[in-house]
Amino acid sequence: MNILITDDEKIMREDLKDALDRVSPGGTYFFAQNYDEAVKVTEDNEIDIAFLDINMPGKSGLDLTKTLKKLRPDINIIMVTAYNEYALPALKLFVSGYLTKPVLDDELKEALDNLRVPIKSDREVVSVTCFGNFEIYHNGKPISFSRQKGKELIAYLVCLKGTSASRAEICANLFEDSDTKKGYEYFKKIVQSLKKDLEKQGLKELFVHGHNSYAINTSMVDCDYYHYLAGKEEHADTYRGEFMNQYSWAEVYIYALENY
Repeated sequence: MNILITDDEKIMREDLKDALDRVSPGGTYFFAQNYDEAVKVTEDNEIDIAFLDINMPGKSGLDLTKTLKKLRPDINIIMVTAYNEYALPALKLFVSGYLTKPVLDDELKEALDNLRVPIKSDREVVSVTCFGNFEIYHNGKPISFSRQKGKELIAYLVCLKGTSASRAEICANLFEDSDTKKGYEYFKKIVQSLKKDLEKQGLKELFVHGHNSYAINTSMVDCDYYHYLAGKEEHADTYRGEFMNQYSWAEVYIYALENY
């Protein structure tokens, strides 16, 4: 599920993403701080849900709503504001929801459960196992990686649940010589081989790569870790103290899971 969060305040964008991760983990996030950025993101990506702050410098969230609905007629728009006075104008634009700040988890979940346009996806789906060893499958077969570091990079991005990471962040966690030219050149080769591997297997869209930005397309991922975080009853007993055993950097996630 591709989610756009537009707000001129960074802390508000981050708080809403955290809330979404709590009530419906596994989304792929895009961020914008004004009208122009939001339009560009929506032109370049298939956005399923757009959370729009109404009061922004320049053109308002109401103006943005009209533009996004022209660009993507099937987009779900949820207005977010500190003021109730905009409720009627927003509803007249046939938005999917209207939330007031601070956004409460139960109200957010209710909005997601009652979207105006049901989210349908014809994207390929991969099956990911995080509890125990990290493994990833497509059509019942393990996805092939020409470099094991490519698989490890995918594992790291799965942990980020759609949030993008910079080259420096990834290198610092996964690769030696992370702060050297040699280290960056090695990382570049890993990324190139990973993209080729995924493209050969029809999974090009799984890896989201922008300018110094790397993420996983979580709308293509069926993951035991995501199901567990979502509190789904049938997955309540899937975590048994092991998480991506082959990667030492994953130990920090075990601590978080133990205290979840």
